[in-house]
Amino acid sequence: MHIKPSILLALISFSSAANAAPIETIDYKYYEISPRAPQEIKPELMRRSPIRERGGSFNGHTDWLVNWNYKSTQGPNGCELNHIQTTVHIIHTLPKLSSYVTDQKTIEVFNTFSAALTQHEINHGNNGLAAAREIDKAFSEIQPQQNCRSLSRMINDIGNSIVQKYIYADQEYDRTTQNGFTEGAVIY
Repeated sequence: MHIKPSILLALISFSSAANAAPIETIDYKYYEISPRAPQEIKPELMRRSPIRERGGSFNGHTDWLVNWNYKSTQGPNGCELNHIQTTVHIIHTLPKLSSYVTDQKTIEVFNTFSAALTQHEINHGNNGLAAAREIDKAFSEIQPQQNCRSLSRMINDIGNSIVQKYIYADQEYDRTTQNGFTEGAVIY
């Protein structure tokens, strides 16, 4: 197919900003517990957990941080995005059994609990991933603005609004699952 250069130029000038998929980094941090029997798992979690919030101790936690960088250029059609890069960094903090734990019942009880807790925290991380992907998509649809200050304000307002949406989703998720209780992320 042959495209006339004038048509090609028009297609290029109306294309959206070039952007790659979000860069996603997922890390796991573990704290070790050493219960000798199943009934010692909960006290060990409470004693060893580095996760302290709202006056309490939590068994697992997920932090996610979404950042965005962009380049813009002021041109005859206004200020337009040239490059967008969205990143998300997720950190899951979870317990793990010490290699010195040998009691099979303790290992079995912990593994059942740990699988549910890990899935609960991964679901929180999925909110961070969804936020980054939604931000990336929203940024790719932004049209040129009158000036670069307006464009910058628009980008940050959109990004921050989407982040807040997913922070709320995390809070709702914890509320509806009772911090993972209804999913089996509980130990007695």
